[in-house]
Amino acid sequence: METALSLFRRVRRIEIRTRRLVEQLVGGEYRSVFRGQGVEFTDFRPYMEGDDPRHIDWNVTARTRTPYVKVFTEERELLVLLMLDLSGSLSFGSIDLTKKERTAEVAALLALAAVRSKDRVGLLTFADDVIEYVPPDKGRSHAMQIVSRVLSAEGRQAPADLEKALAFAGRVLHRKALIFLLSDFRFRGRTPLLGAASRRHDLVGISVFDPRELNMPSLGMMRFRDPETGRKIVVDTSSKAWRQSFAKKVAQLSAERDALCRENGFDLVSISTTDDLVLPLRRFFELRRRRRRH
Repeated sequence: METALSLFRRVRRIEIRTRRLVEQLVGGEYRSVFRGQGVEFTDFRPYMEGDDPRHIDWNVTARTRTPYVKVFTEERELLVLLMLDLSGSLSFGSIDLTKKERTAEVAALLALAAVRSKDRVGLLTFADDVIEYVPPDKGRSHAMQIVSRVLSAEGRQAPADLEKALAFAGRVLHRKALIFLLSDFRFRGRTPLLGAASRRHDLVGISVFDPRELNMPSLGMMRFRDPETGRKIVVDTSSKAWRQSFAKKVAQLSAERDALCRENGFDLVSISTTDDLVLPLRRFFELRRRRRRH
């Protein structure tokens, strides 16, 4: 059991470690990509030269015989929800970090970036059911509370039930939110609520993986344990037949994950347990910025 002092030191360590990364994100990428995603209609006014013709309201224009455009007001703050998968498969790690530890780092980074941008951020952890919910709020102390909860969260020996988590999020989110779904995306069964969440909110998937899940070295006889069922098996990793089967399974999981994103219309960022933490996020933000320009 982790002591309060040990947890405090870990929280302080990750705050110091991510401070420069947060500055990078808040300094441009985070704000330009996500700020202003939510707008609401407030009024009409006569059309002026230079206005976007797409904002013309043709019903009002027909009634008044004068071109009128809709006026929109940008929401001043974002509502950010971090949905963190704590299912058994996240406990895997082959070198320095487990997938769970890397998702915790990413969640901490995003929480600190959100509050630095004066946004409200909340946390929802889940596995086979919702584990914990921290309502969105502002301020450094709130962000540090989320970081603390993320770092101290214990995983479960169970598969992820994304539908339960999305159903809960649907009940507590009363307006459009920016949702970061942090997981290894090994979901079982159908997820019809995922498409609904993607249409209603700005949903971004953060897929965390370990290199050994993609390319298993030839190490002879190895014992593996399924982190979600506890089932143990012994395999010969040097066997050509096993390695071909392993590669086929990896390709299948990758195809299923990509199809899930494509069919439900949300973006996905892949982050390794061994590579740089912020580089994939910065690449994604730049891609999103270019897309918004067009």
